[in-house]
Amino acid sequence: RRYILSHPKNCPNLGLYPRGHPSGRHTAVDWSDPDLEQFPQFAEAYANEVVLQAGDVLYLPTAWFHHIISLDLNWQCNARSGITDTYKHHIEKCGFN
Repeated sequence: RRYILSHPKNCPNLGLYPRGHPSGRHTAVDWSDPDLEQFPQFAEAYANEVVLQAGDVLYLPTAWFHHIISLDLNWQCNARSGITDTYKHHIEKCGFN
């Protein structure tokens, strides 16, 4: 799996659906092929990329945005380890709590 991860401070640039939308806090942008004419602010977003191999583990902090691309047949198991307020102020700036 290929993960593209973006810090919560990037939320103004991610083309997020607004609060109250059925997909609120999710992006309208196709991270694999972003339409920069429709979402020009996406060009200003920063991200980290990681490719996981069989047996790898990835810790994803609370409120980080992520896009997942399956590179082959694979299985994934998620577990929440708790919620922190570390990035809450970034999310609140984008209208979410």
